[in-house]
Amino acid sequence: MSSFNGINTALTALRTQRQGLELAGQNIANAGTEGYTRQRLETSSIGGSPVAAFWSTPNKFSTGQGVQVTSVNRLQDAYMDARVRSEHERKAATDTNHDVLVDVERVYNEPSDNGLQAQLTDLWSGFADVADNPGDLGSRTQLLTRAQSVASTLNAASAELAGQYTERRTQLVNNVNDINAAAKQLASLNEAVVRAKAAGVSANELSDQRDTAALKLTELTGGQLTRGADDSVTITLGGSNLVSGSTSRDLKVTNGADIASAGADPVTLKWVDTDTVATGAGGKAGALLNGLNTVLPDQLARFDKVANALTTTINTANAAGFTKAGAAGGALMSGTTAATIKVATTNPADIAASASGTQALGGGNADAMARLGSKSGGADEVYRTNVADIGMRVRAAEQAATTQGTITNQVDSARSATSGVNLDEELTSMITYQRSYEAAAKVMSTVDSMLDTLINRMGV
Repeated sequence: MSSFNGINTALTALRTQRQGLELAGQNIANAGTEGYTRQRLETSSIGGSPVAAFWSTPNKFSTGQGVQVTSVNRLQDAYMDARVRSEHERKAATDTNHDVLVDVERVYNEPSDNGLQAQLTDLWSGFADVADNPGDLGSRTQLLTRAQSVASTLNAASAELAGQYTERRTQLVNNVNDINAAAKQLASLNEAVVRAKAAGVSANELSDQRDTAALKLTELTGGQLTRGADDSVTITLGGSNLVSGSTSRDLKVTNGADIASAGADPVTLKWVDTDTVATGAGGKAGALLNGLNTVLPDQLARFDKVANALTTTINTANAAGFTKAGAAGGALMSGTTAATIKVATTNPADIAASASGTQALGGGNADAMARLGSKSGGADEVYRTNVADIGMRVRAAEQAATTQGTITNQVDSARSATSGVNLDEELTSMITYQRSYEAAAKVMSTVDSMLDTLINRMGV
C-alpha cells in the first residue's frame, strides 16, 4: 500500500465530516420551516478495486481507502405521510361542515327573548287578549303587529339563509381557484423534481415543497395521491387525474346560482377541458358542496314549513269565526314560504274573534286561535323540532371537528417525531462530526509528519 494512502484516507474523512456538519446546519436552519423533512448523510467505506488486476489488487492487510458519501436521504415515512394527508383532508371537511352549521344556527337565535319562538308565544297571547276583550281596537291592532313581527322574522331568516348560500358559493369559487393554482404548482414541482433526479442533483428541498403542495391540494379536494416510477406524484379526483406529472387540469363551479334553484339545479364541479362533472370531491370543497346542495336548502325548507303551517292554521281558524260585522273570517296571513309570508290585512276588524255571526263581540273563536300554539303539526311544534334538530347537528359537528382535530394533531406529532428536526439530536450530530473532523485533521497532520521524516530526514 502506498505511504500516501493515509493522506487520502484522512482527506476523504475531512470532506465527509465537513459535509455532515453542513447538513446538520441545514437541518437546524430549517427547524421552523413548514414542510421541511430532516435529512441524513449516508456513508460507506471505500475498499479496494473490485476488478482483479496486478496493480489494482490491494494487499491482503489493506486498511481501506477512507469514506465516501453515498446519499443524502430525507427521513420520510411513506405510511405516516399518507396518514397526514388523510387526516388533514378529514379535518378540512369537518371544520368546514361545522362552520356552515354554526352560521345556520345563528339564524335561529334560540333560546332568546326575541327569537321566533318568543314571538309565536306573544302572537298566541295576542289572540287571548282579543278573546278577553273582542271590542278593544288596541288589542286587535297589537295582534296584527305581533303577526307582522313573526312574518318579518321568517322573512329575515329566509334572506339570511339566501345570503349565506351566496357567500358560501363565492367561497367555493375561491376554493376552486386555490385548487387550480395549487394543481399548477404541484405539476411544476413534479417536473422540477424529476429533472433534478435525472441530472443527478439533490431534489430534497424540492420534494419538501412538492409534499407541502400535495398536502394543501388534498385538504382542498380530498384527492388521492399515488407515486410513479420516476417519483412524480399523481392526484386523482373521482378516478380522473387532477395532476399527472407536469400536467394539471382546471376545475370550475357551475349551476345553483341561488338558494331557490339549488334543489333543481345543484351546484356542481366540472372539468374545464371536458365540461364534464368532477365527482369524488372531499375535503373543504366536498364540505362546501354539501352545505350548498343539502344543508342550506334543507334549512330553508324547514323555515318554509313553519311559515306554511302558520299561514294554514291561522287562516283556517280565522275562516271558522266571524268579524265584528258578522261576516265570515277571511285570510289573515298570505304566503306559504318564509320568504313570502306576510300579514294579509291591515284592518283590525278582519280578525274573526267571534264564534257566532249573531254575537259581534264574542271571543270564542279568538280563544280557540289562542290555543293554536299547542296544536299538533302547528308552527310551534314544527319550529321546536327544527331548533332541536339544528342544535343536535351543530353539537355532532362540533364533536366531530374536535375529535378530528385531536387525531390530526397526534398524526402531525408522530410525523414530526419521524421527519421533523430535533435540535438536541442535531447538536449531538454536530459535535460528532466536529470531533471526527478534528481527528481526521490530526491523522493527516501525523501522516504528513511521518512523510516529512521519510523524505527529508532519512540518511541525514
